[in-house]
Amino acid sequence: MTTIESRPPVPEGRPEDTADNDQKPCGHGRMLRKEDPRFIRGRGTYVDDINLAGMLHLAILRSPFAHARIAGIDTSAAQAHPKVKAVITGADLAEKGLAWMPTLSNDVQAVLATDKVRFQGQEVAFVVAEDRYSARDALELIDVDYEPLDPVIDARKALDPDAPVIRDDLDGKTDNHIFDWETGDAAATDAAFAKADVVVKQEIVYPRVHPAPMETCGAVADLDPVSGKLTLWTTSQAPHAHRTVYALVAGLPEHKIRVISPDIGGGFGNKVPIYPGYVCAIVGSLLIGKPVKWMEDRSENLTATSFARDYIMVGEIAATNDGKILAIRSNVLADHGAFNGQAAPVKYPAGFFGVFTGSYDLEAAYCHMTAIYTNKAPGGVAYACSFRITEAVYFVERLVD
Repeated sequence: MTTIESRPPVPEGRPEDTADNDQKPCGHGRMLRKEDPRFIRGRGTYVDDINLAGMLHLAILRSPFAHARIAGIDTSAAQAHPKVKAVITGADLAEKGLAWMPTLSNDVQAVLATDKVRFQGQEVAFVVAEDRYSARDALELIDVDYEPLDPVIDARKALDPDAPVIRDDLDGKTDNHIFDWETGDAAATDAAFAKADVVVKQEIVYPRVHPAPMETCGAVADLDPVSGKLTLWTTSQAPHAHRTVYALVAGLPEHKIRVISPDIGGGFGNKVPIYPGYVCAIVGSLLIGKPVKWMEDRSENLTATSFARDYIMVGEIAATNDGKILAIRSNVLADHGAFNGQAAPVKYPAGFFGVFTGSYDLEAAYCHMTAIYTNKAPGGVAYACSFRITEAVYFVERLVD
């Protein structure tokens, strides 16, 4: 006898394929999105929609050079602009102990360049004015005396003995090396390669990519002079991490900082790192005592916000004549740009090692990675698969092919 199992009728307005989601474990079946109705009606609220009483606008002057010393900055013409409220340089921030900020990867990054610029598009000064157009106009009135230096663009040349030292701001730094990372069993891997019938070796270059979200990065900072509390509306995918960094920079306890991430017009990892523009907005509000808004334009976003990938990978596969893969070995050179601002705490190899060893039956595997500084914008994240998964799959499948 066949038993026909019945199920309750589908409620009106509920899609057929989600009708029994209540009976399924969490994560199985589609979940209905609750934010779509207001988005398709144009009722979303993004950072650029935030407008506060007395709010001022901030624009950032960026370096046209990838590597250059700053011999001097003349801001007098910009300060004379009738709608300009403040012009701030790296020297001004240094006097207040605000010139540098921590990154998410145990490095420090310049909020505004002081001694020299280290990548094209780096922040040099900012203007706070009554409206965004006046702020941008005033940027053209700032005169910066640059002394160009040889840039390091090729990651392969970054560790040459005669390569220019990019991070000479770090005490005792005499090269462009950041760190080495290794994982796996080097001895077992070498043994597997020694008995292999066939060894396949290939250099694979994975270029930089940029997430390019529709909405660029921005922030509105508002310091309440009475309570001493700071409220920051920001295009952030990691508001709690941002709050911690802002507390360290501004010298405020975390309970006096509120970070609000409203609707975000795409992030894809680009809005995980803490960018100097966010800190500039906070500094502007701290110094002037009024709300300050900063919104970057498209060229700024593509030039100065975080990229991902940028690896030179040398891989080897050891195999038998009948095609059995015995071991995989990799040596990777990772270009982290001028500041180590990676958002992935495991950096490259942990995700890489877990992926390529999980798909194949291997006797052994070994991965070594060297991270270096170059005169490029800091690296970061692009899409959820950017925590070294994409590179790993691409690497091993290219070798297998």
